[in-house]
Amino acid sequence: MKKDPKDSQAYQRILSTASDLFYRNGYRATGINEIIRKSGVAKATFYAHFPSKESLALAYVKTMNEREIRNTAEGIRHYPGPYEKLIGMLTFMIPWSAERRYRGCAYLNMASEIPDHGNPVRHESANHYRAVRSIVGVLMDELKAKRGKAWKNRKAAEVADDYMLLFAGALSMAQVYHHKSPIEEAIEAAKRLLR
Repeated sequence: MKKDPKDSQAYQRILSTASDLFYRNGYRATGINEIIRKSGVAKATFYAHFPSKESLALAYVKTMNEREIRNTAEGIRHYPGPYEKLIGMLTFMIPWSAERRYRGCAYLNMASEIPDHGNPVRHESANHYRAVRSIVGVLMDELKAKRGKAWKNRKAAEVADDYMLLFAGALSMAQVYHHKSPIEEAIEAAKRLLR
């Protein structure tokens, strides 16, 4: 059985180094030579795993997306109902915004540096928000069913879209102000939206 190259230490070291540099310095400002030097691999080893900087960026976004969706699903599992889970998803963002090196949403950062809408890296960045929207959509359907008559005239999909604007806006504004207050304000706005 052939070994998966993703299991190699070199692959993981390159990906880990690139993840840190892409997030901290930005995609365009990070060069392949810097990634090679800081990950401590030979140039040939780098290119054996990643034929281009774009292929590395795609692996970075895909890996991060898979991990964050898993973490979100695991994190909200402990909340008792859909309302609590939706508020919990916003609450999770507060510790991130408190980090000294917080630079906002990695997916929004990557998408903003890649203007081509057909680029696979940009597409995968958008996939993260599609995956989050999918989770939110399911929770919103559950919340509508739970609220019964009180929500009979509300469209769960529209409320989910409004929630996503709060979610993404909170991430963006927390980066701008480098403070958790936009997330706290988004939590209060979500409570009003979901009442």
